[in-house]
Amino acid sequence: MALCVTAGLATVPALAADSTAAAATTPAAAGPAGHHGHWGHHGEFHHVLHKLNLTPEQKTQIQGIFAQAKSTYGSHHADVRSNHEALMATSPNDPGYPALLATEKSNAAARVQAMSDIKAQIYAVLTPAQQAQIPSIIAADRAAHQAKMNAWRSQHSG
Repeated sequence: MALCVTAGLATVPALAADSTAAAATTPAAAGPAGHHGHWGHHGEFHHVLHKLNLTPEQKTQIQGIFAQAKSTYGSHHADVRSNHEALMATSPNDPGYPALLATEKSNAAARVQAMSDIKAQIYAVLTPAQQAQIPSIIAADRAAHQAKMNAWRSQHSG
């Protein structure tokens, strides 16, 4: 069974105002860690999880964690996006700007807390050996990404 989730970490509405948030994500399709951090909206952490050789039971448990996160935070997505768009369109001189900014800060704090909570739940499903593999997987993915970027730069500099 492949790990296929319907709610990536950034899909949790308080976690991102990106329209890609509702898209299903599979670890195989995810980019390397480091591009947007391993919690980015492209499913980098799913990519990491895919490399851990999860058992079917672990996959089911992790899918449940993401499903719960989606249902818990899903209703807030429109509000988060609406506030973000309003903030971006409002002049700092506007009297309503401070309230929009305060809400944006609150949403960001909620996103960080939600990601931390999800990470803790996922780590509780993993074995200590799997947990120990994560830093090296992330480091290898970042190194591979950096090598690709350096190759691209060398081909396009001039």
